[in-house]
Amino acid sequence: MRTRTTTAALIAASLLALTACSSDEKPDAAACKTAMAKQLYQAIADGDQAEESSRPAACNGVDDKTLQRIAGELTTEKAGDAVEDAVEDTTAQPSAECRAWIETELRGTEDIDAASGVDVCGDLSEDELDQAIEDVTNDLTKDGATPAP
Repeated sequence: MRTRTTTAALIAASLLALTACSSDEKPDAAACKTAMAKQLYQAIADGDQAEESSRPAACNGVDDKTLQRIAGELTTEKAGDAVEDAVEDTTAQPSAECRAWIETELRGTEDIDAASGVDVCGDLSEDELDQAIEDVTNDLTKDGATPAP
């Protein structure tokens, strides 16, 4: 559902960019991109309730080729964000018990015996467990603690 809403908003933003409009104002592509991004993010936030919007005033005088480039950049950026969100949503996160076990292991020994953590962290793949260990280590060192004696 989220992907469908995001896709619809991206298409709407792309079509908006292609709408021709002329003005005597000096075009500012950076201001245009900022305004278009604001509209895009609002449309995504509004989801199915998003209303059709018009070309932002900041885009007056910006040529169609530049508008197409900006629309493409915004679409690519937002699509990349959507992919990152999807990957984050599917990545298993360690439980509080797993994180506590990792911290105990880090504070008590120089090496972690991953086999002993299978009962606590068994739902994580090897890569996810490695990432959890790295995250806990970073958290401990960030707080000024020493992970191993």
